[in-house]
Amino acid sequence: MIENISHKQNKIKACKLKFFFIFILLLEITIVTNAQIEVSTLAGDNSKGSLIAAIQSANIQKAEPSKPVIIRFNKKLAGEIILSMDLPAIENHISLVGNLENDKPAITINGSVNPAVNEGLKGGISPGFSLFSVKPEKTFSIENLHLTKSNKSGIVNEGGDVTAKNCILTYNMGIGSVHGTAGAIQNENGNLTVIGSYFFYNTGGVGGTDGGVGYGGAGCINMIDGNAVIINSSFFENEGGFGGVGVGSIGGAGVVTIRGGNVSIANSTIAGNFGGGSIVTGASGGLIMIGGNMLIQQSTITGNTGGVGLGGFDGVDFCSGGIHVLSGSLKLSGSIVAGNFNGTDVETDIECQASGEVHSLGYNMIGKGNIALNGTADTKEVDFSKVLATTGDGKYQSQIISGFLPTIGLSENSPAKNKSVVISSISPVTTADANAKFFINAQNVYASLLKADQNGKKRADKPSIGAVE
Repeated sequence: MIENISHKQNKIKACKLKFFFIFILLLEITIVTNAQIEVSTLAGDNSKGSLIAAIQSANIQKAEPSKPVIIRFNKKLAGEIILSMDLPAIENHISLVGNLENDKPAITINGSVNPAVNEGLKGGISPGFSLFSVKPEKTFSIENLHLTKSNKSGIVNEGGDVTAKNCILTYNMGIGSVHGTAGAIQNENGNLTVIGSYFFYNTGGVGGTDGGVGYGGAGCINMIDGNAVIINSSFFENEGGFGGVGVGSIGGAGVVTIRGGNVSIANSTIAGNFGGGSIVTGASGGLIMIGGNMLIQQSTITGNTGGVGLGGFDGVDFCSGGIHVLSGSLKLSGSIVAGNFNGTDVETDIECQASGEVHSLGYNMIGKGNIALNGTADTKEVDFSKVLATTGDGKYQSQIISGFLPTIGLSENSPAKNKSVVISSISPVTTADANAKFFINAQNVYASLLKADQNGKKRADKPSIGAVE
């Protein structure tokens, strides 16, 4: 009888232990699938409830790329986080979601760098703190936030998978080194996705800071291999870094410098940016390719100014205002590239060096340059003032239709109106393109976004050329 009772007690204990382990297992599963951390204060240190404390906590949680730790801000929280220390590196799979106020990011993360001190020095000199650094193979998404005044790029992607959606990036500074880093986003062998974001007055770092050869950092995005998709985004008044003094130096582009990898840009506006100069080759105010592959669709590139390149002291200015292809392959469709000027104030919209390639997929409007686009329905030598809305003094006229993204509308009788075709009807690659899969996937994944223009207006069956209808 006693043995029976003991046996029953042992079975009860075993069941309790079993249920305990099941409970722990379920708890672990819950952590993986539902872990959420709330930021409840705007403190810029690692005190309880701060963003820094939240990232530190998120870094030690269990997570997967498809089930990241979610950091949210208290719904009532709005204002500015002024950092008193660097943000911790992103060492886990994390999703950071801010708040909106009147359709704009309500929370600003401020690295406290003083851009006025760095004016002309182009990066990383004045005191301040760095914002986000994403470690290799980690997934990091950031949404509805304003990133400003970082002293080491707003986001440094060291080989992870980064998405920035509905964000504003302003006054971020790149760091000077052999090759300067980007002001806003440094992408090194990682995957980058930028959707519906605004870049303003970011400045790339200097290159060749030891007095030798170096590439200046881009004002907005440096691509050093990896892949990037940029959709529905605006880039205004950013500046590339100086490219060094050694022969072979190249200035940083105002917006994007691609040294390798693949970049797909669609439904975006690039205007009023400045390229960095160098003793040898200046960079365009818009984009410069030193390698890799780039596809630009249904975008508007205007009012950008190239940095001065002295051609190795022989007085030759190689830079263009809009796009400069030193090497690599550029494809264009349905885009306006006009009204951009090189470092000597001559309209130069696209230039291509001997080792670079520029291909038209059709329906482009191009101003001036040293290339001849002969795609379907391409228009060359266009007068940008007759294509785009301009002010009385002939400069582009920006406008904000909704949210916070400035765009540039078409002139009243613009020849760009209803002269393109829907993006889905144009193959983004040729059969010989080794990177076909990336560009086709990008076009397919974001097909629904591309059915509207950058302002959110539904594209016509015969849409207009450029970023907006």
